[in-house]
Amino acid sequence: TKAIAREPFTATILTVIDVKEGGVGDRVCVDFTSYLEKGEGMLVGSSASSMVLVHSETIESEFVPVRPFRVNAGAVHCYTLMANGTTKYLCEIISGDEVAIISTRGNVRAAVVGRLKIERRPLIQLLWRDGNGKEAHTFLQQAETVRLIEKPNIPTPITEVEIGAELIGSSNSSGRHLGLAISAEVHEV
Repeated sequence: TKAIAREPFTATILTVIDVKEGGVGDRVCVDFTSYLEKGEGMLVGSSASSMVLVHSETIESEFVPVRPFRVNAGAVHCYTLMANGTTKYLCEIISGDEVAIISTRGNVRAAVVGRLKIERRPLIQLLWRDGNGKEAHTFLQQAETVRLIEKPNIPTPITEVEIGAELIGSSNSSGRHLGLAISAEVHEV
């Protein structure tokens, strides 16, 4: 993988305001052609302007073996940050694309996608508020192996995240159209 010629990642603290059943939907696992490390993952959200850091499957679990090349990223409609600074829907990522891999240390690097694995799974809807009062959400698979980074850098299973938890993510004010930042005001609810 190659490094991204960008500034280091500046985390935003997202405060969880609700965690609820999200029904059954199509979720996307992103498998990379290289290994990820503990503390690394992808930014994912239902809005391109506010995303949560979803940890890679680099932590031992009693349920499945470690998959250090994978991020169980979320529902097909969710956005993620690409290595070139644009965003894409998870379902639009293809083999060979480069996704931004974010670390809890603030590092950003590119990782090449090997494949997507899309399956119907039970989901959890996670809702949060950033420091400016902006609310956003995402849908993630209801599984102990899907982890978010709780302040201060604790990988926490989505099944254990509670209201009031402070999660690491990203939030900005620019709208997006076709994955590119634009100056127009965009509302995504």
